[in-house]
Amino acid sequence: MAAIIERDNAQSFDGIPGERVSIRIYGSQIDNRFSMLESVAAPGCAAPLHTHAEDELFYVIAGTPTFRLGEQVRDVSPGSIVFIPAGTPHSWINKTSSELRMLAIFAPGGVEHLFTRIAGIPLDQIATLASEYGTAVVGPPMDLG
Repeated sequence: MAAIIERDNAQSFDGIPGERVSIRIYGSQIDNRFSMLESVAAPGCAAPLHTHAEDELFYVIAGTPTFRLGEQVRDVSPGSIVFIPAGTPHSWINKTSSELRMLAIFAPGGVEHLFTRIAGIPLDQIATLASEYGTAVVGPPMDLG
C-alpha cells in the first residue's frame, strides 16, 4: 500500500526522561511492515539496556550518540546507520552537550504504541509495560562516565 505521510501530522510527546518522540509512521498506516519514530534527546538522555522482538534501525540525523550493541560500545556520527537485529541487547546515550536527533525504524511495526504509553513513567517502571510489546528491559542505561 502506497502512502504519503505529511510531517505536520506527527504527534510529539515525551518519551524516556529528556527525550521528545514523534511517531512518523504507524505500522497500521502501511500494513504493519514497519514503523518509524523521530527522537530528539537532550544532553544526558539515555535509554536502558533492552531488547525488542523487532529489528531496529537508527539513522543519526544530528549529534553524536553513544550506542551499546551487546558488549560493543561506540560513538556514532551524524549520517550513520545502526542496525540492531531482533533480540540484541542495546542502549544509547547522549553524552554530549548538544541535542541529539535520530530516526528509529522498527520492522515489523507495532512497538511504536509502547512509546506513546511511557511518557512520564520513571525508567524503573517501564519494564512491565515494555514486556506487553515484546520489549525486555535487561539492564540500566549507560552512564555519562
